[in-house]
Amino acid sequence: MDFSPLNNFFDHIYVLTLERATDRQLKMKEVLEDLNYTFFIGVDKKDLTIDELVENKIYDEQKAISLHRFGKPMNTGQIGCAWSHRLLYEDMVKNKYQKVLILEDDVVPNKEGFNVLEKMIKDLPSNWELWYLDYHKNLRRNFGTWVKQQGYHLQRLAGKLKWSHKTINNFYARKFNDHLFLAGFHELTSAYAITQTAAKKLIELQTPVAFVADDLLAHACSNLIIYGFASCPKVFLQESQLQDKKTRASYAEE
Repeated sequence: MDFSPLNNFFDHIYVLTLERATDRQLKMKEVLEDLNYTFFIGVDKKDLTIDELVENKIYDEQKAISLHRFGKPMNTGQIGCAWSHRLLYEDMVKNKYQKVLILEDDVVPNKEGFNVLEKMIKDLPSNWELWYLDYHKNLRRNFGTWVKQQGYHLQRLAGKLKWSHKTINNFYARKFNDHLFLAGFHELTSAYAITQTAAKKLIELQTPVAFVADDLLAHACSNLIIYGFASCPKVFLQESQLQDKKTRASYAEE
């Protein structure tokens, strides 16, 4: 796989992992050979307790409940993942990187996406802030998705849905050009890029931690807080999503 377009475009490339995830780190060294990246050690859920996180004002449980679609608090796995991504944003700002690529430690390159990667990079507008290189759900718009959006609006009006009307209006991606869509409300944080301006906005939104990691990106893009894009085809795939959930190794609760 030719990683030179990514090496040349980004100031820095992070692979987010856990200290104990040595098996994944070894796998990434093979899969991402010739990619210029550094491992970023995240926060392990095994080291966390909810009471301490709340007491130290790292996690705002009431805000998390108010933001979650079904009014649920975050668990330690979700907090650890979200906090890890925020720490990474803070590292980016501290080091004054202008644009970075963030990969989680279970991605694999998607040949179809790499075939048009250089065109995607060329076609990104100069004021982009977030770029999904992998994601899940809500790419295509059609009559069925329009009907679903109207149902969401009605649920919002009845007070039964937390999403804003702006989020609902921008829930599904919109085509921007041949290989890029304006981002909607997508799942996954397995492979995405951000700029310095986006990092600062995400830090502010996630201090204290209250969003599940992928909900933070989805919220920022669908509310037009951040100017986001999604690749089509995807440039990376999350390997664990391709495996049987009963047998795959998991270091963070979904």
